[in-house]
Amino acid sequence: MRTTERLTKLADWTYKTICKGRQMKTPAPNMDITKIVRQEPRVFIGYYPMRSDQTQWAEEDVLNTAPSVLLMPTQAPVKYMEEERFDRYNGVHRPQQLGQALSIQALFSVYEDGVRMPGFVAKAEDEGFYDMSLIKEGTKEGLFTLLDWMDDFKDALLGQKMIPHTDLFVRESSMSYGLWADQKYINDKRSLFYGFVNVTFQCYAEEKPNEDYQSLLD
Repeated sequence: MRTTERLTKLADWTYKTICKGRQMKTPAPNMDITKIVRQEPRVFIGYYPMRSDQTQWAEEDVLNTAPSVLLMPTQAPVKYMEEERFDRYNGVHRPQQLGQALSIQALFSVYEDGVRMPGFVAKAEDEGFYDMSLIKEGTKEGLFTLLDWMDDFKDALLGQKMIPHTDLFVRESSMSYGLWADQKYINDKRSLFYGFVNVTFQCYAEEKPNEDYQSLLD
């Protein structure tokens, strides 16, 4: 199976499993902080799409990347299957160059600008300015939303153990997750909250018989 097909089907599974039907906060048009806007999260592969603010469509089609899941493939063995401890102690011998692997970093992005206290919107409309003391910073709300969403993804992977209609099987011991950090310090990007779920999938290398080798044996 080609890498593009694996990634496409993984993105489809991710959308159907943890995004479809979910409504989460997203920045309002023109970053209007008096409004609360929600939308269904999206799934991107590899990179966030980019569009210059100077394009003629910028006014009508503002591209927000939160909430979203970004699936980023990282380095992984092309033909290798690690020997498991169970195999070694139970006399099971697998060919070492059997399995391919696909390692994924899933970047979760959540937008949470804070909780608007009573009177915030009315004061902005009546007096024409924003009283920022009437917005309670949404640290706990944003953090908990992010972690709950990541847990849903992690639990779905561990529960299903494979991605339907693919050759991808979850290597459970490879999974890790946490907040976006740099040199062991959590990066503070509020009002955006970021977290990673890392997972390696075992897949089939689809190796075919080598005709040159076969001719020597014949």
